[in-house]
Amino acid sequence: MSLSKQSVQSYYMEFLRCAGCSEVFAYENPLHRPITLPVCGHTMCGGCVYIMRDEKKCPQDEVSFEINDTSINQLPTNYPLLIIRYDPKQLPKDNEERYGDCPSYMKLDDLTRSYFTVTEDFLGEISLFIKPIINDEKRQSIFSRSTTRKIFSLLNNQYINHEGRSKVLEAIRSLGEHICIDCIRHYQKPQQLKDNLEAAIRLPKGHFPEPEKVLKTILLFLKCCHPITSGENLVESMAQIVQRKDPYGILSSVHDIVHLLSITPCCFQMVEQADSSSSIKLKPEFQNYESIRREYDSRIIEMAMSNDFCLSAEQWSYLFYGNMQHEFEMALIYQKLHTPQSFTTAINLFYDMAKHAQGDPQTIEHLRGYFQFLSNIDLEKDASQWYQYTAALGLLKKVLKLLINLHK
Repeated sequence: MSLSKQSVQSYYMEFLRCAGCSEVFAYENPLHRPITLPVCGHTMCGGCVYIMRDEKKCPQDEVSFEINDTSINQLPTNYPLLIIRYDPKQLPKDNEERYGDCPSYMKLDDLTRSYFTVTEDFLGEISLFIKPIINDEKRQSIFSRSTTRKIFSLLNNQYINHEGRSKVLEAIRSLGEHICIDCIRHYQKPQQLKDNLEAAIRLPKGHFPEPEKVLKTILLFLKCCHPITSGENLVESMAQIVQRKDPYGILSSVHDIVHLLSITPCCFQMVEQADSSSSIKLKPEFQNYESIRREYDSRIIEMAMSNDFCLSAEQWSYLFYGNMQHEFEMALIYQKLHTPQSFTTAINLFYDMAKHAQGDPQTIEHLRGYFQFLSNIDLEKDASQWYQYTAALGLLKKVLKLLINLHK
C-alpha cells in the first residue's frame, strides 16, 4: 500500500500551500508566511490575508471569523507549519522576535499568552515528529492518509483565543481516534481483516460481495430491459445474466447486493405503468454507477461500524477497490457515519486485538489509558483548565511516539 516518494512529497505539499493562491509557504518573504484564519482553519499566505484584511468571513466557505476588534492581517504567523519546511534553527525562537510586530499577540494577557506559547511549542514538536516520516519512503506508511490529514488539521489552527483552543482540543481528540485506528491496522492481517468484516456484516466466510459487475448489470438491465415487478425477480434476472457471463463468478453476491440496496431507505422505487401495472426502477439519484456505488460502499461501512468494526479509509479503499485511489471518498463516508461512540469502539477493538497479537503489555495498557483520556476531552471545559489542556497536548505526543515505535 506504500506510495512512491514523489507522490508522498506531492501529497504533503498540498498542506504547505496557501489556500487562496497556492503559493508555497516560505519564511524569507513575509508575504509568503502562513497565517491561519480563525474558526474555518484555512491557512493563507500573508499576501492573500492582507488583500482580504477587512473581510469578516472566509472566502473559501463563508464561515465567520468571530474575532472582535482584530483584523485578520494582525494574526500571528503559523510557525509550526514553517517547521515542516525549515530547520528550526533557521526560524526565530524568541516570541518577542516572532511576534513583536504582531498586534493580536502583543495585546494578550499573561494567561492567554501562556496558553498560546504552550500550544505553539506543542504543535512545533508535532511538526518535528512527522518531518522525518514525510520524506522517508520506508516510514511514510506509519500514518494513514486520514491520520496525516488530521495532523495537518491540528497544525492549521488559530489558537489566539479560547475558541481556538477548543478547536485544538477537538482536533486532538479526532487525531487520537485516527491514531487508534492506525494502531489497529498495525495488528491486523489482511485475511483476518476480510474475515472479520464478513462476520461484522453477517456474511458466510468467503462471501464478501464483489459489487462492480452486479451494480453495472443492475443499471444496464433496468435501463434497457423490460420492467421487473419485484425485488425477487430482479435477483433472479441478475443472477441469470451474471451466471451466463461468468459461470464461476459471483452468483452469491447478487442476492446480497440487491438486498443491501433494498434496505430502508431503499434505492429502488415502484413506478406505475400506463397499463396500471407497476415495475421496479432505481431512484433518480442512483441511476449512474458512481452514485449507486457510493451508496453501496456507505451501506457496507455503516453495517460494519454498527457492529463495532473499525478500518482506516485506506483499508476500506483497498478492500473495496484493490487500491487506495478511493481513500478520500472512504474518509468522507466514515466522517458522515461517525458517532461520539466511535472512538470508544476503536479503543476496545485495539485493546482486544493487541492482546491477542501478544503485543507488549505495558505499551498496550499505556495506549489504552491515553486513548481513553483523549476520548473524554470536554472541549469547552478543558480549554479553560490549564492542567486538562496541557495534559491533552502531552498525551497526544505520547500516542504519536508509541505509534511510531510500533513500526520500529
